[in-house]
Amino acid sequence: MAHDGAEQWLLELAQAHRLSPAQRQIVQRMLGMFPDVAFLSTIEIAERTGVSQPTVTRLATALGFAGFPEFRAALRDAVLAGIPNQRGHHRQDAGLAAIDQERANLESLKRVVAGDPMDRAVRLLAGPGPLGVVGLRASAALACYFGYFARRVLPAVSVCTDAGGIDDAVLQLSQQGAGALLAFAMPRYPAGTVAAVRLARTLGLATVVIADTALVPFAVDADVLLVAPVGTGLVFDSHAAVVTLAISLLDAIAKTDPHRTQQRLEAHEALVDRWVHHD
Repeated sequence: MAHDGAEQWLLELAQAHRLSPAQRQIVQRMLGMFPDVAFLSTIEIAERTGVSQPTVTRLATALGFAGFPEFRAALRDAVLAGIPNQRGHHRQDAGLAAIDQERANLESLKRVVAGDPMDRAVRLLAGPGPLGVVGLRASAALACYFGYFARRVLPAVSVCTDAGGIDDAVLQLSQQGAGALLAFAMPRYPAGTVAAVRLARTLGLATVVIADTALVPFAVDADVLLVAPVGTGLVFDSHAAVVTLAISLLDAIAKTDPHRTQQRLEAHEALVDRWVHHD
């Protein structure tokens, strides 16, 4: 259909900007309203998508337009021009587009994993003291995932995902002789995470931060900043590249002491029969 290219245009436009989950949901609903959506008012779009009129207006500015009239004009141009689908088939499902974006995100990790910042991060995190890992809100699952596997190869790993106790956790790490703190900081960046990183540096800990862009406003607070883009094509961010970077980092840390790593993995393997299910 002629408006397939316009749908693709809107989808790619949304992926190119940082939208809130609510704004992404509006875009997804708009994708099912072509071609009529290009000729509707803010009130009509708001009614059909179940949001307020100001929310629709804010979406237009979030997409880089001066206001809704400019956004609607661009939308109409896309519909009327019948922009061809660059991939040669009907409108992509949002999930398929998200997979394409994650492939690109993973490809970008090659430079990160092979770069000097990765080497510095490994040296800092592989030190002899306890390793602290923090992640709040959306980053909590990432911190827990890293910590779960890190405990199998490192002698002392402390994970904090509680904003209320994060200052105490960082202070305790310092008192226990930790040399570094690893922080996951995905959008929207929790103030508690930034405060914890700054406190860690004040206490003499090195800080390694994994974030979605090198342009985070707290980049100066990280001794090493590792960038793993997030997928933004769905209602909520997807973290395929972040997880891959995190496990690549842990793999490199484990290889700094192969003998210790092998011993600890064998000790863990001896316990597997205690918890794994057998038919």
